[in-house]
Amino acid sequence: MTIDEAIERLKEAKDEGVKNIILAFWDAEMFQTEDDVEWGEKVDDLEMNFDWSNTYSELETYLDPNLLETL
Repeated sequence: MTIDEAIERLKEAKDEGVKNIILAFWDAEMFQTEDDVEWGEKVDDLEMNFDWSNTYSELETYLDPNLLETL
């Protein structure tokens, strides 16, 4: 997603009353990619095809106080 798209989504969330979020981002430099066009294509493909469910499950586990006690 572009920075402008992220800002727009954050504004929408704020308008809906959301006060706090978890925000994580990676930029091209972290992956030794400097070509903005190539990075944009890779990001678009990743957003469409990456299975984020494990990330959600891991966050859910971390945020569940009952599960934290067993770790």
